[in-house]
Amino acid sequence: MGRQPRNLMQVIGALACIMLSRPTSAPAQGASALPQPMTFDWVREGPENGCEQKCREWVSARGTITKETPQQFADFAKDRNLLGSAVVLESNGGDISAAIWLGREFRRRGMATTVGKTEYLTPDPSGERRAKLSLRALCQSACPFVLLGGVLRHVPTDAGILVHQIWPNQKREDAMAATYSAQDWAAQQRQLGQLARYTIEMGGDISLFESAMRIPPWEVLRPLTMEEVRRVGLDNVENVFDVAAVKLEASKTKQPSPPFLATAPADNLKASSWETVERGGVELLTRQYPLTVQGETIGHFEISFACGHNEYGVAYSETRRAVENTALRLTGVGLAVNKSPIPLAVGSSLRSMQGETIESIASGAASLAFVTELMRDGGQPLTVATVSSDGAKTIVVVGKTGLSASLERLTANCR
Repeated sequence: MGRQPRNLMQVIGALACIMLSRPTSAPAQGASALPQPMTFDWVREGPENGCEQKCREWVSARGTITKETPQQFADFAKDRNLLGSAVVLESNGGDISAAIWLGREFRRRGMATTVGKTEYLTPDPSGERRAKLSLRALCQSACPFVLLGGVLRHVPTDAGILVHQIWPNQKREDAMAATYSAQDWAAQQRQLGQLARYTIEMGGDISLFESAMRIPPWEVLRPLTMEEVRRVGLDNVENVFDVAAVKLEASKTKQPSPPFLATAPADNLKASSWETVERGGVELLTRQYPLTVQGETIGHFEISFACGHNEYGVAYSETRRAVENTALRLTGVGLAVNKSPIPLAVGSSLRSMQGETIESIASGAASLAFVTELMRDGGQPLTVATVSSDGAKTIVVVGKTGLSASLERLTANCR
């Protein structure tokens, strides 16, 4: 019993040493030292009489990475030649898809990256924006992956690189108390794949990704040692402000894949299962499901079965995200159980009044043989396929949860 307190105090002491060795601005887990969205500024080192002809220039990128950050950087970079310039990062992380976009864009433009705090000075008489560069700053969560996007990269010894797992922001505060849907898991798996691919494309070591993915949201962020920072590829040069060296490296660097920013789902469906409901005096077997293309959610649909004469009526309704400046519409819908397919006729497919979505309906009939096959062995998965006017296809397999009992209830009422 006497040794346990000493061991505990050793752990606490070690943690205190880690925190004391980091910048004083280090936030506690769940807190945010930089709550404001990321901003971009072109600054020149100052004061003028301090650096004279050797004043450095850089792009200050400070704040939380949000879904709007890519557009804000695009607006900032418009009509600017950023080739050879350095980006000074200070960020608590944020949206991972936006971070990947930003890192790829830095690489595409031939920019270098480093970590630091831009401390603005009082404007000089000319009105030029000048600043001092402090090396005591944090780059954490998604920020290290943005840092990886530079053609040349440097992490000062006084800076802090901290990592942790990707986690839905709204569920990070108390991750163990939250519930997670299949959509949550699908989106998370997709982002993990994108981040792993990006890490390798940028020339980073996959151990950076692995180190981050080991730290759950209920632990404090893990600081990387300088040895780890260099080994995973976050630091490969001493000076990122040598414009000629950065341009030379950019000329030798393979262009990354086009920046990709995952769009937000069109809806947030809750967990669902097959069920029987009554609408307008008609009993239906129905289920809602997300509509996805290669993992990206583009909308949702509902499929319903109703009693008919020697067959079952089938209704399909869909809402999908509209594509700007196009007149796309749904042209075909088909259902299949194993190898038994049935086509549905599209009744209408129109852009909504707000113009953000396309609303479509289709209908048809399912034979008794089709429904019998659907019920076989306690229920079978149902494949739903669509095609739009531009030839794009979706194929979604709807699970069988709740199907057997609900379908039996419907068929009993049909009889």
